[in-house]
Amino acid sequence: MTKILGFITFLFIFSHSAAAQKNSYSLEEALQTPERIEYLDLSSKNLTEVPRGIGALTHLKTLDLSNNQLTTLPEEIGQLIHLEKLILNKNNLTRIPESILNLKELKDLRLDKNQISTLPKKIDKLAKLEKLTLRDNRLSVLPKSFYNLLNLKELDLTSNTITQISKDISKLQSLTVLQLQFNPLKELPEKVGNLASLETLWLNKTELSSLPHSIGKLSNLKDLSAGYNHLKSIPATITALKNLESLSLEKNLISSLPADIGNLTKLKRLNLNTNKLTSIPASLGNLKLSALYLKENDITELPEAVIAMGCYDIEKDPQVYYPSRAQLMVKDRKRLKAKREKKTAERSLEEKQEYAELERIRLEKLKEEEKFRLYHNVVTDALRMHAYELSQLAPFSSNIKYKEIVISLEVNIDRYNVSEYITPLNYLMYLSEIPDNFKTIHSLSNTEIINFKNISHLAAHALADSYLSAKNYPKAIEYLNLALVDYPYHSFSGTTVNKDRLRIRTDLAKSYSSLNTKNIAFLYLLANTINSSGYGDYDKLIKEYAVHEDKKQLKEDIAVAAETIKIHDDGSYDITFRGNTHTFFDGPYTSSKADMKIILASIALE
Repeated sequence: MTKILGFITFLFIFSHSAAAQKNSYSLEEALQTPERIEYLDLSSKNLTEVPRGIGALTHLKTLDLSNNQLTTLPEEIGQLIHLEKLILNKNNLTRIPESILNLKELKDLRLDKNQISTLPKKIDKLAKLEKLTLRDNRLSVLPKSFYNLLNLKELDLTSNTITQISKDISKLQSLTVLQLQFNPLKELPEKVGNLASLETLWLNKTELSSLPHSIGKLSNLKDLSAGYNHLKSIPATITALKNLESLSLEKNLISSLPADIGNLTKLKRLNLNTNKLTSIPASLGNLKLSALYLKENDITELPEAVIAMGCYDIEKDPQVYYPSRAQLMVKDRKRLKAKREKKTAERSLEEKQEYAELERIRLEKLKEEEKFRLYHNVVTDALRMHAYELSQLAPFSSNIKYKEIVISLEVNIDRYNVSEYITPLNYLMYLSEIPDNFKTIHSLSNTEIINFKNISHLAAHALADSYLSAKNYPKAIEYLNLALVDYPYHSFSGTTVNKDRLRIRTDLAKSYSSLNTKNIAFLYLLANTINSSGYGDYDKLIKEYAVHEDKKQLKEDIAVAAETIKIHDDGSYDITFRGNTHTFFDGPYTSSKADMKIILASIALE
């Protein structure tokens, strides 16, 4: 009983705290206790003016007036002397009142999507300002004092009518983000190279025909984007940007690249689509690019070094040869295998003994985890909290049984006790399905919806693991399929979703193999081999399951299976192995049939 009361108390504190953070007052309510109000959200209220009484909220730190119909701000806005963040996006403001300069604590000012044509002449009085966004306005010039905002870190002037940036921009030494795209800029001052802290510089769709040579001095620059301009070349000094990770120069007139572009050792993404390039420097092959875009140029072939680089995400014209993704995967697997074997052979006797001990410890840990399985070991317990939150919302709030189940989960769920929760986890799995319009009805965030949807998956996967630990393979198969198909895992990360999918299919293979239906087990491992780009050594598992197989015959049967692959419009595909057909879905990690065949043909059984 004490445990239950403690759990309920914790849930009450958590829910009360969360609700407090989301409290939204009207201005009238806020004015009743002005000394207590630090945050006020008046966004999307169809306001045409801000009541003058707002000046009484002198303790206010954040004020959101975005998405209204405001054309002016009252002078009383300047009385909010403790204000740190002011959001005025999506209004019809044409000017900013001078009184705003009294906001000495203001750090974040957002004015996107208004009709502002001028800024206060003494805007530098906002000395603590760190972030200023003026996207989609009518600014053509910046006041001289603007360049005295010495604490400014982020500046967004996207989509205005600015034709010139003063050389005084070099004063903004704290600036890390500068967005100037969609302005009719003819040139950038050489002094821009003095912005020592700059990490992001966006210049897309201006009217630049060249970049300043001083750009090579931006030693901390990580992201440079200057696409859709009139650039005919890029300065050789750009190769000095040792921290540059992304370079986008698409839709220009560039005919050549600096020979030493390979010196950009941290570069991961290079976009050169739609230019006038006829060749690519061989030094580019020194890099480890994750994305290379070269289509709509005059390139006919790539240097061997660039081909050998093995970039997975590449856009090119049809006449330019580059290995397919599947060929790159096969090559990578061989390279990594050779690297591991070389490293193992070069170890000293002492190192071999250390590695043997580490391997012993690892196997003991795996043996323990195999005995008490729980793939989502950390997040499984979170379903208790999310189920409680769900039980407070209709229609779940009227389900007495659901609420009883939630309250019964008074102890943390972990790999050692999950088998004690078979019945409540079954209830949660089946009863936690989220209605289609649930997010809209309750005004939930994407994160909240994902957490609620994962209650069913976490329950199903935990039950499957429990049955696997008990070696009840028919039941394990039942719940693994529920976790894979009926209640799939949700995440913002495609990689996380895919790892979950691969793990479930591996466990399905193990379960079918344990039931002496190895042909179905092979099907799941073949699908994982097609999908995986480094999450597991499925060749090794196939070999383990094939101990008593005729290796030559198995190789032939895999080749026959490759020919049976049929890809559907939704990205799923069928594959038949020894008379057993199954449908798999690998989104977003999809492959062509040709690539699938290459991958399956590369499986080594000897």
